[in-house]
Amino acid sequence: MWFVKFVILVSVLLFYLQSIEAQLAWSPIQVDSESSVDLWTRKANGCPCSWRSSSSTNVDEDQDCACCVKGGCQCGEESPARCGQCGLEQFCVSMCNITLDSRALQNSSGFAFGQIKSPALQGPTVCKYILRPAPGQRVELQVYRLVSAGRFNDKIKRCEGGSLRFGETDEYVGAELCAANERFSPPAVLFSDEGATTLVFNITEQTVRSQFLAYFSFTALSNSLVGFHPRGGTRVTSTECDWSYHDYACQTKESCAIASPGFPGIYPPNVICRYLLATSSIHTRVKITFTSLLLPEEHCDSHYIALYEGIVPYDKKLATICGTQKPDPLIFKGPNLLLEFNAGYQVPPFAYNGFSANLEFIEGPPTTIQPPSTLPPPIIIESGQPPSDIVEWTPKFSPCDKVIIEANGRSGHFDTRGRPFSTNCRLIFKGKPTDVVHISLFNYRLKSQACRSVIEIVDGSLETHKKSMHKMCSPTIRHARDADGNFLPPQTFISSGSQIMVALRRPNSGANEPNNNDEFIDGAYMFHDEQQSGTLQPTSLCNTDHYGLSSPIIGNVLGPGTEHLYWNIEGSLSCAHHFIPAANQSVIVTIDSLDRLGNEPHCETVCGDAGCQCLTNTLPIEEIDHLAMYSENGRMVNCLCGSFRSEWLPVSLRSWSPVKLIYSVAHYSWSSKGFTFRSSYSFNTDAICGRKTFTTHSGELTSNNFPTAFSLNSFYHQQCTWILDSKVERQLFVEISTEQSRSCSAWNISLHEYSPSEDDPLHAGVLLHLFCPRDRKKQYNMPWKLSTVVIRAQAMTRTAPVYTIKWTSQVVRSNNRLGPPTPAPNAVSSAQMSIKSSSCFYLTFCVRIIVLVLFVTNRNS
Repeated sequence: MWFVKFVILVSVLLFYLQSIEAQLAWSPIQVDSESSVDLWTRKANGCPCSWRSSSSTNVDEDQDCACCVKGGCQCGEESPARCGQCGLEQFCVSMCNITLDSRALQNSSGFAFGQIKSPALQGPTVCKYILRPAPGQRVELQVYRLVSAGRFNDKIKRCEGGSLRFGETDEYVGAELCAANERFSPPAVLFSDEGATTLVFNITEQTVRSQFLAYFSFTALSNSLVGFHPRGGTRVTSTECDWSYHDYACQTKESCAIASPGFPGIYPPNVICRYLLATSSIHTRVKITFTSLLLPEEHCDSHYIALYEGIVPYDKKLATICGTQKPDPLIFKGPNLLLEFNAGYQVPPFAYNGFSANLEFIEGPPTTIQPPSTLPPPIIIESGQPPSDIVEWTPKFSPCDKVIIEANGRSGHFDTRGRPFSTNCRLIFKGKPTDVVHISLFNYRLKSQACRSVIEIVDGSLETHKKSMHKMCSPTIRHARDADGNFLPPQTFISSGSQIMVALRRPNSGANEPNNNDEFIDGAYMFHDEQQSGTLQPTSLCNTDHYGLSSPIIGNVLGPGTEHLYWNIEGSLSCAHHFIPAANQSVIVTIDSLDRLGNEPHCETVCGDAGCQCLTNTLPIEEIDHLAMYSENGRMVNCLCGSFRSEWLPVSLRSWSPVKLIYSVAHYSWSSKGFTFRSSYSFNTDAICGRKTFTTHSGELTSNNFPTAFSLNSFYHQQCTWILDSKVERQLFVEISTEQSRSCSAWNISLHEYSPSEDDPLHAGVLLHLFCPRDRKKQYNMPWKLSTVVIRAQAMTRTAPVYTIKWTSQVVRSNNRLGPPTPAPNAVSSAQMSIKSSSCFYLTFCVRIIVLVLFVTNRNS
């Protein structure tokens, strides 16, 4: 439901952005504002079932099917809670190998667009969809979700193991989408102008669940907001995408337009498209106004637009454009100009769509021709044109190059001043497949003028050149310390994979200089095993995430600070290790060993039934060395500081919600490092807690019987939320019991009204009742028609809470109410009013009978 609302919101927003020259433009797909379940379903139940007999006597059953929006039809008995697009409702369960015809869908549903949600498939497999537009239409596909649909191979620069694409030939060279598990926001968009088009979802490897979600639309070629067709030009025969434009065919301001192939969708990879702009006179100038520009960022060496003075790409280059920043209108004189569009390999997550531009041919002698010096700078170097004496990238190794592998050390320093001189000096760091590489730059100096020297950080290696993460152009300088001797904040980079490259490019003239290593770079590196040590957060020095579904079931966390990367850290140091259990898991985090933190007079550790706490004196906890555990809501549940007792260890916490272990050193330096510790964790499968919804009218929840804790300071932390939901009117009875007699602060169970709120994901509204363990057993009668109730269990205690929660319901149908409903708290119920009315009625009736008997007796006598 949330996904459909998100898609609708994005579509409406993009429709608005189109009016202000947005970079992306596609069809805004919205069927009805009431599409709350999916595109065609308004509600999951509550409407008559179209396939059941009208003579059915079960009224409730007949009304228990999905409610559809305009253009939607019920899916039938196989999926009674869903609607599909009319004309496609028979494919609700298995939408695979079907034909989507524009005119047929328009006649059956009233819409020429819809949704494709493939079934969950097990690979290897293939699903094909034939999209047949009407005359004057093109095919548009908006892809929002891909699961187990291959992966992008950086070595071969294309998808392997599976893909989603237009076209089913084995020699396919167009754009294709692939991802292990990706949500595209904005969507990845594909267009096809080839008439009837085959969409192929092809999985070539073993998978458990391969699936995709996309919207399709048959878009009119005349639509001024969506889609694009070149105007005023002539396609060059025997070429893939070349065009020619002449001034005589472009008489008005917007009569000629050019664009990358497939615009505004993803353009095909590894193509070069040339657009010849020819004039009839040397006095005719060409004005190029870019209306859209969206090329992959930091891939300017392979995805760019170049403008030449002539008809071949070897003539004088006038301008180079890339990225997403549209340049000011370009004006050049004729007679011939060549605009060349270079498309490199595909770049996940496929959020680019090329360019579009309008052409205008201006007659008359030039008055203000834009000089080349004021044009956007060339692209290979960020700050200027690379001189001819700089050697470009080459796979050939130079004497200065060095490969650093993790087997020779997980941490260390690097410095190009100790290497033989070469114009290209590249340090390539290669880790294990599960590693990422952390780089920190300490000092560097580039003294050449006009960007003749460059330092570049590349995500990948010489062979797997991925993308440029950062470039620095000469002249520039950086020192590790300021003028007062204090360390400056580190400049750090983290690879996305197991390899990263630090490259220094210098002029050839430096080889003959006596101090040819005056231009240099030095720093430190660290290999981080994400499978064993958690996912390293990209913007941090040492923060990690441990996920219950992807991390090892058991593992260890050690104190940081001994790697070379920390050499220039001076001051406070904090490292947060985040343990995130899945919905059916709990996590146990244990502090196994810890250096005594000294006789800290400002902090004392005290352990009790509610956990170990740091009691501070005059200083805030941030200015004291400590090791702490925090719950999901930021509450400190365990803390160790000062001179604690060693027999208190180990300290462990079992939690069914995320836990953070934070290592905090108030005053860290390389010569005086922080304390050391060792912690372990384990993820356990137990579905006792988490957020769950129960729609049954009766049921029971029982806490697990956990074994006795192995140490003195073992604690249980629970934040459980259960929602008892019902779609019909009922009266709910909840009974809670326990054999324990504990304080309410140790653990408790609360009952709340259901209150949907974006600020509170638990939806716990007004508190109705609070159960404490000393209550032993209580039954709570919910107010009449309060059909949805939130139950929350909260605990922080040494002893695992033991409780049983039972609920039953009195569902009201016609003439079956057994008694009056329970009134709402502090209110006079309708049942009490009914009793009072009944009492008055019977009293009046009895008086009348007595009067009648007396009258008859007197008359007889």
